[in-house]
Amino acid sequence: MNQFSTYYNQQFRQDLNTFFSGIPDESRFHEDRKEKNIYAIQIERLTGKYPHLDFLNNEQKAFFGVALYFTILVDMVCYTYYRQDYSYFQNLTRYPKFIGNCPGGCRYHFHPSRLFEFMSHNRLGRKKPEFSEVFQLAIPVMSQEVRNFFQEHMWQINGKLFWEKCSAEFPFRRSS
Repeated sequence: MNQFSTYYNQQFRQDLNTFFSGIPDESRFHEDRKEKNIYAIQIERLTGKYPHLDFLNNEQKAFFGVALYFTILVDMVCYTYYRQDYSYFQNLTRYPKFIGNCPGGCRYHFHPSRLFEFMSHNRLGRKKPEFSEVFQLAIPVMSQEVRNFFQEHMWQINGKLFWEKCSAEFPFRRSS
């Protein structure tokens, strides 16, 4: 088990809950204000404009950002390529959406690679998190997670083919 696997399986959910707990409902449930089942992350909530990520040190921020990237990416790939199965997927996962700021930008969903750009701005004068290094650790972990998820919960979708669609979207390429 590598360092990312430990983080993803033992700490990520708690960090995600901590992150969302400080965001007002009108932003957190921007796309689902009535039912409050679908979480949204507006760009500004990831920047230094707000203290939502101040609970993380630089290393933790890199792990959190990469885990969040893969969470949003998997949701995006399912919606884009497997729309007929998306409603079921969404009910199982409740993965957050990554949207723009209000007014106006909140109607647009952003590619998850933009997370790294916005999370690089911080309030505490820390150096930029090293997302690319953590990203490389995450690839085999998330590949297995995705394949296992579809094998166990949505066998009608080929997890290997799904992962290939995910990997085509990677912002960092493996260094030789």
